[in-house]
Amino acid sequence: MTTDHPRNSATATSPSAPDRPRTAGAFTPRITPAQRRALLAGARDPIGLLPKSVNLRTLASLADAGYVGLDQSRDVLRGQEATRDALDVWGGTLTEDGWQRARAEGAGRFRIVVVGCGKAKQDRRVTAGAMYVGTFHGSCRETAKALLQDGGRQYILSAAHGLLDLSTEIDPYDITVGDPGSVSADFVQAQVRERGIESADVTVLAGSKYVALARQSWPGLQAPLAGASGIGEMKQRLSQIRLAARAEARQER
Repeated sequence: MTTDHPRNSATATSPSAPDRPRTAGAFTPRITPAQRRALLAGARDPIGLLPKSVNLRTLASLADAGYVGLDQSRDVLRGQEATRDALDVWGGTLTEDGWQRARAEGAGRFRIVVVGCGKAKQDRRVTAGAMYVGTFHGSCRETAKALLQDGGRQYILSAAHGLLDLSTEIDPYDITVGDPGSVSADFVQAQVRERGIESADVTVLAGSKYVALARQSWPGLQAPLAGASGIGEMKQRLSQIRLAARAEARQER
């Protein structure tokens, strides 16, 4: 999905649900292949929103099983029953039991790849996804895409703006992490909390300053470029990561 969503805060999906689901009970009802695909698709969203491509019949059946409800982060939906008509209008989101069942069906934690911003930029206001034109940044972006073939979210970590969605429009700037006026760890942590992605599975493709900044929000993040002797070695590692990710994807098909 391409839109940031606030975290669920009530009964349908608790804020901790994506990473600390309840222990499954002894009885596990059967689900159809379509229901399984829907659950796994919902688990790829930070707060469990199911994509619009899931049909109403599947949504309603998952709601009957207790796996799908209405988005409780929205005041207008809080406490409402997930009826067929409501699901038709508002769509569905995973409940706590839905997260648990998605885990049982093979869903992992929501995956994020964070790419550092770059010095080489466009000279006009464009989206963050188009702003940075350097070859190293481009290699990081291609590697992020390879790592997220099975779902997840890519962000850019900007020294001026913090976490950026690729579709967010920004103006060019000339600042790097650590410079006066650059974003603080507290600023990035607030963005992470707002998006409800504190416990995501995070990989950072960037230099050491950007990794250190991101680590304040995600202490357990993966930093495959750490310790590289320079840009040349980083690019080699990125190429190896892309090749491995694509080979793994081919094996799973």
